[in-house]
Amino acid sequence: MLEKWKSLTGKERTQLVEKAVSDVLERFPYARNSDLYLTILVLRYYTKLGKYISMIPLSVIMEYDGILEAIRRTRQRFNEKGMYLPTDPNVLERRMRKARKMRKALSKE
Repeated sequence: MLEKWKSLTGKERTQLVEKAVSDVLERFPYARNSDLYLTILVLRYYTKLGKYISMIPLSVIMEYDGILEAIRRTRQRFNEKGMYLPTDPNVLERRMRKARKMRKALSKE
């Protein structure tokens, strides 16, 4: 389903991810409680990465619940300090654009 990820537009990516996430949340109710479990299931069933992700017991997944968000936030804090910036200028521009949108939205509240 998500095999042609790189060739998709942002809107197409969003639509496919929404479909995959919706399907997983419907089929696996416990994924509603853990973003890590949800992520693993989406990758397992909807990407080529699935063949590399073996059956990880739910108990092991739950030991690391919240780690993906913690990793992302830590990288974001480093980047805000000018540390470890993306090497791809397109990624840097996309993140900066997203940060500007977020700051603008928050300033309106």
